[in-house]
Amino acid sequence: MPTEKTNELSDRELEILKLVATGASNKEIAQKSFITQNTVKVHVRNIFWKIGVTSRTEAAMYAVRIGLVETVSSQELSQDESNQRLDNPELQSEKSNASTLLKSKGANNRIVKYIGLLGGLILLFAVLLLIYDLTNNNQVNSTVQPTSTPRVQWFQLPGLPTLRSGLAVTSYENQIYAIGGENPEGICNITQKYDPQANQWTNLALKPTPVTDSNAAVIGGLIYVPGGKLATGLPTDIMEIYDPRTDRWSVGSPLPKPLSGYALVAYEGRLFLFGGWDGSQVVKVGYVFDSRNNSWSEIQTMPTARSYAGAVVVGEKIYIIGGWDGNQALSVNEVFLPDYAGVDSSWVQAPSLPSGRYGMGITNLADIIFIIGGIGSEDNLTSIALSSSDSNWGQLQSPLQSDWAFLGAATVGTRLYALGGETQTGLYDQMWSYQAIFTITFPIIR
Repeated sequence: MPTEKTNELSDRELEILKLVATGASNKEIAQKSFITQNTVKVHVRNIFWKIGVTSRTEAAMYAVRIGLVETVSSQELSQDESNQRLDNPELQSEKSNASTLLKSKGANNRIVKYIGLLGGLILLFAVLLLIYDLTNNNQVNSTVQPTSTPRVQWFQLPGLPTLRSGLAVTSYENQIYAIGGENPEGICNITQKYDPQANQWTNLALKPTPVTDSNAAVIGGLIYVPGGKLATGLPTDIMEIYDPRTDRWSVGSPLPKPLSGYALVAYEGRLFLFGGWDGSQVVKVGYVFDSRNNSWSEIQTMPTARSYAGAVVVGEKIYIIGGWDGNQALSVNEVFLPDYAGVDSSWVQAPSLPSGRYGMGITNLADIIFIIGGIGSEDNLTSIALSSSDSNWGQLQSPLQSDWAFLGAATVGTRLYALGGETQTGLYDQMWSYQAIFTITFPIIR
């Protein structure tokens, strides 16, 4: 029943369903809700599953039926549906393509059977292309499962104009931003951006306070860089905010305490900061910053104190991975549930790293966690990856044949970028782009 289904939706999901029903695109929903487009896609996918629909049009009609929005015209829904299908691959894979095709052809009172799904291609786990042929004499058995084969590719790109390690790296509007860090002259305030389409770097306004061992995250179209280590060797509580639209820096609300080497992510219009070094010891504190009231507040501390850990958002979970506890590299992987903040169950365990590691590059691509480089408790520092559905980490081809640490990593569209940092021979200025092509092959059954 609609009432039962509605009760399953969270307040945030109801808010996003309402925006979907009014014809808002994922980009517009992200801007209005102060979240990323990837987060919107996750919410939309969850909403579809909970209310039992497979398209934005069906979701909109459902919203009308339950009284969430007023009636909208079929023309508006049709136009929105065609627009959204172009930028939301999830809409094309909610249910099996075979059953979808059979239903659509059945609506036209034609008898359609498959000769087979000949092949397909997922580009970076997101875009599925099916090549098929229809006849009246053959049919695909939908119970047969497809198989996938990965082909991994690393591409070398123009390196940082200024080589540095310990830099803060993030992406916004298909651009990569590299901020601060330490270069041969010391701790710097250099801010640069890379445009993948133009394949070039641009110098931007200098960060007011030079720092290293900091991180950056985007909320509401602004890049936040809290804390970091100063030239004095001590951490700071200063938070500075960069506006990409005006190329200007401003000062935000300071951290509750000076910290460097912390882990940082943006989630649902908020910053979540974990651990770090406070100038005397490695800590396990947790803080959340709300951009609406420009203030920090304390959240439940991490189970394990650590600095130089990696942090990444996958769905509605924040993974805090690896790190340095002041004595050794850690393999621990703890997950924070931000929607349960303040309760005892806000932390859960996830598959540990194969060995201890810290100072690595980390990012999320298609709900898969990628870790590149780092300093470890063992010599084997290959790139690794973990899907949220897996219980073990997988090994990837690495772009470098040597150790690589204190680098930055970010995702733009369907590509992963790793840049900067240091190797055994010193500071490293190169940047690499990662692409994994998965070919999905469906067997032909006559």
